[in-house]
Amino acid sequence: MSQAAATPGWADSSHGLGRLIERLIGIGLLRRPLFFQARQLIIRTAERNGIPWRARRRELREAAAPLLATSATPGLVPPAYYVARFHAYEQGNLCWQAAAEAEQATDAMALRVWPEESLSPVVAQARLRDAIHRAVEPLLEGRLDRVLDLGCSVGVSTQALARWLNQRADARGDQRPELIGLDLSPDMLAVARVRDQDGLVEQWRHAAAEKTGLETGCCDLISLQFVCHELPQAATHAVLLESARLLRPGGALVMVDQDPASSVLQRLPAAVATLLKSTEPYIEQYFGLDMPAALEQAGFRNPRISACDPRHRVIACLR
Repeated sequence: MSQAAATPGWADSSHGLGRLIERLIGIGLLRRPLFFQARQLIIRTAERNGIPWRARRRELREAAAPLLATSATPGLVPPAYYVARFHAYEQGNLCWQAAAEAEQATDAMALRVWPEESLSPVVAQARLRDAIHRAVEPLLEGRLDRVLDLGCSVGVSTQALARWLNQRADARGDQRPELIGLDLSPDMLAVARVRDQDGLVEQWRHAAAEKTGLETGCCDLISLQFVCHELPQAATHAVLLESARLLRPGGALVMVDQDPASSVLQRLPAAVATLLKSTEPYIEQYFGLDMPAALEQAGFRNPRISACDPRHRVIACLR
């Protein structure tokens, strides 16, 4: 299936339902009600499914507030795309509310993958991460010294990587790898530090994924999970180039994100699609990007694409 054919109709603003949705969310008077409805739907659904959204938000906010100042790189100015309205937040991810709700939102996302099954958030999250790790496992050879999780948010993916890779190292008799979680939001990183009570991650780094400040060839594995659908295409290309620079020859990149060919995404009801698109301003650019071609252009080879669940795909490739 071609990239154009795979793009869900609701995400294509050039015609049909996609054009209608684009016009609706372009009306300023409708944007705030759409954001409100999207947030209320997400919170109500999560709490019905056993995710203590509001209570956990208070807990994380209180615990992370004292760590905020030491989680920020002085003088770092985020790119304009990062402060756009999305995820039903007026400031995008660059606000404390987004950080204090990211863990709950990630659990809710995992539950949505298997709506027909009665799974706990913990089981759904573990199933999702295990599928991701299985996809990249065949590319890993030898010892891993340093692993970087780009766009780590509050560290859900980073900690899951750490547990898996520590088990792998222990089974091989290797030294455990150094884990770095990198994100543009100091609020997210403060929450990540609160959540990482076991000290699984050596460093939480405040930087842009397209300009990390790390040395060339310093990483054996880079993880980019659920990030690119939140980026304009130019930023995705920049992040891929930076990832290629950071990986040693033979190092691996694993990307996880929405699968444009997913039948679940293709058949989203119009109302749900409208709410989703109103909170994801770059989703059309993501679906329109030929990711294998972008990876090869950045210097990666032999991308392996597989569906890790009914909604998401894993792309694993070597530098």
